[in-house]
Amino acid sequence: MYTSFRFHLIVCFSLCLGAYLIANRISSEYLVDHFLKEKVTEELFKQINDGNLEDESSLVISDFFGTITPKSIKKCPEKIINKTSFCLQVKDPEIKWEPLNNGTAGSVDYSAHTFNNTSWHLLRKKKSSDFDYVGLDFSESERILNQTWEIRNFVILRIFPFMFVLVAFIAFLISNHIIKIINGINSVISKTDIVNLSSDAPEKTRFKEFQPFLDAFFELKVRLKTSFEQASRFSSDASHELKTPLTILRGYAEMGIKTSKDGSNQQIQFSLMAEEINRLINITEKLLVLARADAGRLQITPTQVNLSDMLELLVSDAETINADLRISSNIQKGVIFECDEQLIHQLVYNFYSNAIKFNIVDGWIHFKLSQDEDYLRLEIINPSQNVTADLAEKGFERFYRGEESHNSAVEGNGLGLSLCKEIAKIHGGSINLTVSSTQHVSATFLIPLSSTV
Repeated sequence: MYTSFRFHLIVCFSLCLGAYLIANRISSEYLVDHFLKEKVTEELFKQINDGNLEDESSLVISDFFGTITPKSIKKCPEKIINKTSFCLQVKDPEIKWEPLNNGTAGSVDYSAHTFNNTSWHLLRKKKSSDFDYVGLDFSESERILNQTWEIRNFVILRIFPFMFVLVAFIAFLISNHIIKIINGINSVISKTDIVNLSSDAPEKTRFKEFQPFLDAFFELKVRLKTSFEQASRFSSDASHELKTPLTILRGYAEMGIKTSKDGSNQQIQFSLMAEEINRLINITEKLLVLARADAGRLQITPTQVNLSDMLELLVSDAETINADLRISSNIQKGVIFECDEQLIHQLVYNFYSNAIKFNIVDGWIHFKLSQDEDYLRLEIINPSQNVTADLAEKGFERFYRGEESHNSAVEGNGLGLSLCKEIAKIHGGSINLTVSSTQHVSATFLIPLSSTV
């Protein structure tokens, strides 16, 4: 199942935005609390270290929220420890103290505690037999902090839709930019065929991170070109080398047919030998044409060809030769096509030959030829039986003949349609096979008239 890259990128950016907001919310509260604790502890430490705990009027602390007035600060020197309710409460054994230094004589301890629903930051300093205490009422600061968090949450909820739209828009722009780069690389790759496999230098891309892909693709093209040339050369050389001895063998076989007694077993054997040799020669000739097509060296000689006359002549021959088949046609008159006459004749004959081979008893063949302003269409239709399900997909593969059980008695080598495909391609057209629900097979040659040679 395919997923849109833009949608994927928008979702990723949105998840990152949500994770950032959550992490920011959690971390900011922790960091602010930690900062205030350090700030308050620092200021109270100065107060408890100055040793003048009797004079409250001299106490002024500057912290994150400005100046803390003396009314917010409580001091408990040892000699007045029992004179105020605060000084009595700071000796509560439930208070948990944390040492601020090494715990030696004169060390200072810290605690955050709640007295009568009031939050306090407390410090105590070790004396000879007791402690000096100093505390800061932090309720006002906590109220301000809570209001700050409420304002922050209010703002985030209001601006989140805008932030989401903005993130989605940025993700869309980034995805477009990335896709544009990828499409550029895809354009280079998709234009690669047998004709430009021999490009001298690798393509260059604007961004260095993508250059290794193009370099690797260029190296792959070089390897493909080498392998392709070797395979093409082998097919071409093998076809050339086989053609001469096969022609000689056919000559000897024909000579044997002529010199043998009519109807003798020897003449029959020579006849069968000649048929197989002709079949091998046909295969080598087709392989030679296909090898040239694979190498991009299949040359055509375009001329003005009257396809209507060519097809009508074929229909006339078919009616004479195949008396057991019903031949019909719908051929538009005066269809002129600029093409290689020999190759197009071979394409049409291959279609016709297959229609005969894979027909049914008392079957029929229908020829169609039409032309309009945009397309030229040539079609040959015939009934068949036990048509393989993959015929339309694999029918143009070389040496493909369907199920052996159905085709073992049928002549052919499985190269005809492959050759038709190459002939159609070099003329700028296409061919396809379609099978109807009634087992009617249609072989179609379609060519845009603007693409004719």
